[in-house]
Amino acid sequence: MNNYTQLRPVIVPLDIKIHQKASALAAQQSHPEIAKQVYLNILAVSAVSHLLKWLEFETNLEQTNSFNPLLSGLFNATDLIVENRQLFCMPILPGETDFYASLDIAENFIGYVAVQFQQSLDKVEILGFYPAVKNDLPEKISLAELQPLDNLFKFLEKNKQEVLPQNPLVNLGNWFAGIFEAIWLSPEAVLTPKLGFAKSSSVDTVKRAKIIDFGLLLNRQKVALVVTIQPELDAEVGVLVQVYPIDEQEYLPPGLRLKIELESDIEEVESRVADQLIQLEFSEIPGKCFSVKVILDDGEIVENFLV
Repeated sequence: MNNYTQLRPVIVPLDIKIHQKASALAAQQSHPEIAKQVYLNILAVSAVSHLLKWLEFETNLEQTNSFNPLLSGLFNATDLIVENRQLFCMPILPGETDFYASLDIAENFIGYVAVQFQQSLDKVEILGFYPAVKNDLPEKISLAELQPLDNLFKFLEKNKQEVLPQNPLVNLGNWFAGIFEAIWLSPEAVLTPKLGFAKSSSVDTVKRAKIIDFGLLLNRQKVALVVTIQPELDAEVGVLVQVYPIDEQEYLPPGLRLKIELESDIEEVESRVADQLIQLEFSEIPGKCFSVKVILDDGEIVENFLV
């Protein structure tokens, strides 16, 4: 792990390119006060992104509202995507001692970074980090409550090690034609009879299973993701997604989450103590995409499907 202890206080210079980008986005706002705020937001987000990239963390400005011309002013957006997490970069003007916490946070939100401006806008000082507290964010956050930036860097370093790769899009239409990716096996090859898994009696139903390994997060315990598809009378496709324990494990680990993200909805279920199965069921029309996420603590496996 890198040594971050020499990074406080952190001064980040703002070059002409950052100011040009901020000016361009601010110019698209209809109200002068909103334009000024967008300008400062872009400087703050860009400075934090520059620092984190220098520390070899992956940031993405294209996925943020803060760099979206339509949304940056509308939502007073200060968001930055770093290591697939949402971080808010809050501009602090001279004399300010606190800032308002945003309510528009995503599930992958990790906290706030305070970015101090001086009268000259040629540089900023990144003051500290306020971590996300689930369901308990105050309306205002005092600068005195900020934690050292080291805490943010250590969290991102840990998260970088635990991020698991997303897999390519799976075309379920191919499954009806008997064409399967090599990683997707017959359920009988993965699951044991004691779990009550049975073959479907319908010739139109297709079931495939994939082994998911969270590695050290589950002490090398693995689970099976089972996807069942079947045509329905209204031309939609019925989809059943299940997660089972495998090998010698009789139960799923408590707190394991199964999440389905459709284009129009999100569904989620979480395993309890002594659960042998969690599942979600829905219908979708051909041509639509959805994602299946199996989540444990900070580890997340994502499977993307095309109906």
